[in-house]
Amino acid sequence: MTTQTHVTQTVIKPFSVRAIDILAAVLLMAAASPILIFKYIYRRCRYGSAIEYVYIYGSDNTQITLYQFTGEGICCQWPHLLNLLKGDISLLGTEQSYILEDASANNQASPLTHQPSNLTEIKPGLLSFKLMHQQVGLSFENQDNAIINAHRSALSYLLAISRTLIIWLFSSHDANKHTKTIPLFDIELNNLSMSELLTRITSQANRGKALPMYKQAMDKPAMAQYAFVNADCMNISIKNSQYRHCLQNACDMVFADGSGIRLASLWKGLAPKDNLNGTDMFPLLCQQLADNGLSLFLLGGEEGIAASTADKMQCRYPNLKISGTHHGFIDTPQLNDAVIKQINESGASVLLVAMGAPKQELWLAKHKHKLDVSVGIGVGGLFDFYAEKVKRAPLWVRQIGMEWICRLSEEPGRMWKRYILGNPLFIYRVLKEIRRERALAALTQKNGRKESHKQDNSHKLSHSGNGAMIGPDSKTNNTRSNINIADLSNSETKNRLALNRCQRKRISSRLGCGVKRIFDLFGASFLLLLLLPALMLVALMIRIESKGPVLFSQQRAGKNNTPFTMWKFRSMYQDAELRLSKLQSDNEMQGGVLFKMKRDPRITLVGKFIRKASIDELPQLWNVICGEMSLVGPRPALDSEVKQYSQKERKRLAVKPGITCIWQVSGRSDIPFDRQVELDVDYIYQQSLLTDIWILLKTIPAVLLARGAY
Repeated sequence: MTTQTHVTQTVIKPFSVRAIDILAAVLLMAAASPILIFKYIYRRCRYGSAIEYVYIYGSDNTQITLYQFTGEGICCQWPHLLNLLKGDISLLGTEQSYILEDASANNQASPLTHQPSNLTEIKPGLLSFKLMHQQVGLSFENQDNAIINAHRSALSYLLAISRTLIIWLFSSHDANKHTKTIPLFDIELNNLSMSELLTRITSQANRGKALPMYKQAMDKPAMAQYAFVNADCMNISIKNSQYRHCLQNACDMVFADGSGIRLASLWKGLAPKDNLNGTDMFPLLCQQLADNGLSLFLLGGEEGIAASTADKMQCRYPNLKISGTHHGFIDTPQLNDAVIKQINESGASVLLVAMGAPKQELWLAKHKHKLDVSVGIGVGGLFDFYAEKVKRAPLWVRQIGMEWICRLSEEPGRMWKRYILGNPLFIYRVLKEIRRERALAALTQKNGRKESHKQDNSHKLSHSGNGAMIGPDSKTNNTRSNINIADLSNSETKNRLALNRCQRKRISSRLGCGVKRIFDLFGASFLLLLLLPALMLVALMIRIESKGPVLFSQQRAGKNNTPFTMWKFRSMYQDAELRLSKLQSDNEMQGGVLFKMKRDPRITLVGKFIRKASIDELPQLWNVICGEMSLVGPRPALDSEVKQYSQKERKRLAVKPGITCIWQVSGRSDIPFDRQVELDVDYIYQQSLLTDIWILLKTIPAVLLARGAY
């Protein structure tokens, strides 16, 4: 596949980017120091040498020696943090390219041969956009511009790192990437990469072009029809049987388009190779057609949109042949016949139809045998983007799978039903299909075991009692036996239905827990990276005002009363715990379980501010990432408080504790303890992803107004 235009810009790397690398290396090495020391000792004892070296190409094609633990296994590459600290590599940079030949045998002064790159000033990274693009199905995207923009400032660098980490955390590393098809809603989606798709289109077009003129009318194969489907298209196929039949039978290939289809595939354990869509394919296809001397016809859009798209693409690719254009409003049979005639007389090899789903697929299927083109593809609203009528989402938005939000903001009146109502409906249908497939697989497996058991029993009976006489009561006995078997079968059916209901509830509960955990990881990671500069400033203020550690740790009761270490910014003097017993008589919290004072003398000046603004709770984002807490849930209690709980109050311990919950957004410390328990129990019974989002949104004004915070 032809590569995109090379980037030759000079990269100006600010000192702040290097400072972020150093800070990240120090923090990660400090956090992992026990594991690193243990690994070092273990590898030294087992292999005789704990560290081995590998060689990669650095900036300006220099050789870099990377440190790693000897042997294989988890954490073997953690010594790369030493290279990060030294400045050999970056946290986010170009993909690492290994030197395969023995570096010690080479003359160090001789220049190293390496694949040409336009990013010679940027170091290799622990993370790279290329790996991220592979995980989100954008491997065809050029990473050069993205890396250059990421290194322009500290903020852009941090945001790029956060995107890469989030995508890595939420990507499925066990999904089958080599499957040829992905079944979804009884429609087979073909799993190709973008380069494979372009090769298929051009080879199909070249076959039709290679036939002699006198044979083309008789021997030319029928038009190959391709379709891209997104979550909205799959929703339409459920209601529109004609469109569904078209995708199942008329289309030669159907491709997965969008983050919704990708997510559904990953839930099924299958990974699409690329996010295939007409908008990303179009410029690459134009380059391919120009290189192969093939022509293109554009049909669709409003009056003048297709022509404007053709002009812009011919300016970008001078050798491209666009044999004709026509708008997509074909409302009479006469105009329809005229358009087909225009397409056939143009000699186009590839036809792109932009009428929107399902109209474009149905039009191509209906006129497939009349069209004298090799390939016909439905491409949706592609022409609007390239005619610059509609602005497309930037690359960083597409990297995190949120392009639909930009589409919604561009055309809210037209798109709100598709995304606000359609996306949840699609997710519900996917989960329902997955549940049905698993239940069917379990039932099939169970029936297989039963059939095997019956065959074994019949085999045993055939070898026993061959000479036995059947008495007169045998018929009666058989009748009774049949009645018993029928009753047993009926009871077994009821039991199976009950077990299926329990299994559905368990699956639903596990899915809910999984979705909540993903949401917690995504939200906590994003917030922690976003607020990192502010957190460092708060830490500095605390350290300047009073002696002692910046962070305060305390044992709290987690889910099912499991103890864990909760982190907070220290907002009190160091002797606060010793002074607590003297202040118990001044407790202002009703119920006596919790201790709260509006004017607590143990609180520092900085502590008053961070408590009022709830900043002291932000280190608990780390507890959320570690899985000990959730973003939303009952506040974690002290062991001394749990000992005073009644049986009813212990219901708070049934779920993970959280940073915020219903009573935090309803008055906080002004609410009596009994009422807090009631609100927490209410949350436990009605918790869901939407409830969590609603509570988090209500937390913002609660924090800003600081009502009940002290």
